[in-house]
Amino acid sequence: MKTHYLSRRFRMGSTGTVLALGFLAGLGAANVIYARQATTPPAYLVVSSKTIDPEPMGAYRAATGPLEAPAGLEVIAGRPDPTVTVLEGEWPYEEGIVIERFRSMETLGEFWYSEDYQEAKKLREGLTKVNFIVAVEGVPAD
Repeated sequence: MKTHYLSRRFRMGSTGTVLALGFLAGLGAANVIYARQATTPPAYLVVSSKTIDPEPMGAYRAATGPLEAPAGLEVIAGRPDPTVTVLEGEWPYEEGIVIERFRSMETLGEFWYSEDYQEAKKLREGLTKVNFIVAVEGVPAD
């Protein structure tokens, strides 16, 4: 039996329409996910500390290294014992400051409170003088 040209075109068009709608729905979902990621503010870990005994700190760095990438950890300011320039007020510490950025406050918390990091943290006990470690949520990207 021969199918009429318009009948074949309609069937192909219906399949094409379904596929196109599915594709567009997928794009819409991807845009929603991207928009959510783009508006999730980063988080910052601000640390003022000084390494007292640098040699044994290698074990701490080795233990924390593999935990950093999944958390999106990126050091954005400071270095070991950086200089702090006080523009107003007072800086009562001899030590400098390091600022680390995380993808979000959630990923910072997941990193900080993870069993692996809690174990790694023990490796720096007695090797550093910590003035403070604070977490602060950043401003969402526009």
